[in-house]
Amino acid sequence: MNTIQPPSIARPLLLDNQHATLNEALHHLLAHHTGQALDICTTRLTPEGWTLLREGLQQVGNLRLLLHPETLTTIEDEPLEDMHVTLTSHQSGNQRSKAPQEKQLTQIEALIAFLQQEHVKVRLAEHARLHARCFLFYADQDSARIAPQTAIVGSSDLTRAGLFSNAELNIVHRAHLTHENISFKRLRGLLEREERTLLLRCSQEQRLLAARLPTLLLLEHLAAWFAHNWEHATDGKDRLIARLQAHKAQYYGAPLKQRDQPDGAPEEAQSPHKKNGSAPLSDTLREETWAEHDYTQYQHD
Repeated sequence: MNTIQPPSIARPLLLDNQHATLNEALHHLLAHHTGQALDICTTRLTPEGWTLLREGLQQVGNLRLLLHPETLTTIEDEPLEDMHVTLTSHQSGNQRSKAPQEKQLTQIEALIAFLQQEHVKVRLAEHARLHARCFLFYADQDSARIAPQTAIVGSSDLTRAGLFSNAELNIVHRAHLTHENISFKRLRGLLEREERTLLLRCSQEQRLLAARLPTLLLLEHLAAWFAHNWEHATDGKDRLIARLQAHKAQYYGAPLKQRDQPDGAPEEAQSPHKKNGSAPLSDTLREETWAEHDYTQYQHD
C-alpha cells in the first residue's frame, strides 16, 4: 500500500502562520500525495485560497470537500459590490486597474473547472452548525479511505488569510514518525526519570510503535467523524459552481441569465474545459461569452 513519505524532522507540528504557515505545510504534504485521497472540512472557501494550493490539489486522486452552507455566501475575499464598483469606476482608460479583476476571474474559472471533475465531491453540512476545519490525508488511491495517514486540525479556513497571513493555530498529527522524531534528546524534560528508564529498556522499533499509537487512534476517530458528517450532509457541488458563476458574472456587471434562452432560463453549469482538464479558461481557445461581449462593448462605448 502506498503511504505518505515520512516528513523530515524539521517539519513543524504547530502551524500559526507566524513561525510556520499552513500553506507551506500543505504544499509539503500534497507533494507526497499524488493520486491519493483527501478530505477537507472548512467553513469558508475562496478562489484565491484554492489557487494557493491549486497545483497540489489537482494531483489528488479523490477529494471530498465538506463545507458550511454559508460558504456559498462568503465565497469571495472581498464583497462583490466593492469589486464591481472598483471595476466600473476605472473603465475610462486605466488598464492597470483591470489586472486584479482579470486575475480573480481566471482563478474563479479554474476553480469551476476543478470542481466539475468527477473525482471531486462537495457536500454542505446543513444538518449541524459546522464550525470545524481539518485536512485529512489517506494512503488510499480510491474512495475506500481505510488508511488515514496525516491530519491537520485547527482554526484556518481555505482562504488566503487562513493559509498564509492570519494568526492561526493548527496542529499536525502524523502517523509516520522517524527515530529522530522521538530521540531521547528531543524527549528530555518531557518524561520523568522512571519513564526514561522504561524507554531505554525498549528497542527503537518498540519505542517508535508506542509513539505512533496515540496518533493512529486520533486519526481513526477523525476519519469516523468526517464520514459521519459527510453521510448526513447534502450534495452541494452544483450549488457551489452556480455561486462561483454568479460571482464571475458580477465582475462583468451582467444579468445572471442568458439572453438567448426563453423565459430567462438560468445558465447551466457547463464545464469550460475538457472533462479532465485543469487549465483556466483564459489559457484555452474558446468563443467569447455573452457576458464578455457585453463587457467589451461597454468599454468601447
